[in-house]
Amino acid sequence: MLNVNRMRILREVASHGSIAAAAEALYMTPSGVSQQMTALEREAGVGLLDRSHRSVRLTSAGERLVSRTEQVLAVLEEAQADLAAVAGGLAGRLSICAFPTAARAILVPALKHIRAANPGIELRVSDLEPEESIPALKVGEMDVVVTYEFDHLPTPRDPGVERIILMHEPMYVAMHRDHASIASGPLRIADLADEDWVVGRDGSPFLEIQVRVANEAGFEPKIPFQSNDYQVILAAVQADLGIALVPPLAMFKEYPDVVLREPADTEINRRIVAVVRAGSRQSPAIATALEALSAAAQTAAARDVNAF
Repeated sequence: MLNVNRMRILREVASHGSIAAAAEALYMTPSGVSQQMTALEREAGVGLLDRSHRSVRLTSAGERLVSRTEQVLAVLEEAQADLAAVAGGLAGRLSICAFPTAARAILVPALKHIRAANPGIELRVSDLEPEESIPALKVGEMDVVVTYEFDHLPTPRDPGVERIILMHEPMYVAMHRDHASIASGPLRIADLADEDWVVGRDGSPFLEIQVRVANEAGFEPKIPFQSNDYQVILAAVQADLGIALVPPLAMFKEYPDVVLREPADTEINRRIVAVVRAGSRQSPAIATALEALSAAAQTAAARDVNAF
């Protein structure tokens, strides 16, 4: 009998392309992952990994097993959801996380509603960036993840998870109110090539979107200041240290010297999405969380529209 947990580890090795990267995503040691893969190959009776390359590759048998793994895990999630529904469902532990901006504006109001309406649910909550939260979801450490995507960046195709869109919001150029571009007519990204940009940290989607938008406008952005915290970014813009792309959800406090401008030469949007493991959406606790998150996101979106 194949061990399902080892099949899950094989899937992460395939997704990340190496034993070391999979180990990091799974919070394991590389030797631990390697031992589990050896045991899985012994169970399967056939080689699953080609270890002759610097980056591990799946054999044809490994590729077939990974494709089956997604189906197996989804069916197990559905079975657990069915059992929870039969048992009454609205009890037990629910692990949920969001990136910091959404944690403040969407997750906290949703959690307040969940706790008041369903005292039997034991909540475990944290704030995590997308690059941390999705791996935690896939290995079962999280049940619901709130993350974000940008329309200028490709959305990874992952059959192991299901995405539920909570809200859309535009991205604006944030700049100091004395900036010369404010009084010079429509703002174009293409005219900002000489500006200093305040961007996200290396490896973050927030950095990727800013670089992509600049590249599409024909230039490489000058990046002297990096942070994944929008309040740090807005403070830097207020101090006239650079310009940045900012969504309305980040403006939960006043920055008197910061002006938001909509670019005239491109449209940039961010999607805030809830992500769950494939097959788990019908779990009563997870369904309750998704409903509460959707309501909180609609409230936040309406507030943003009225504010801007």
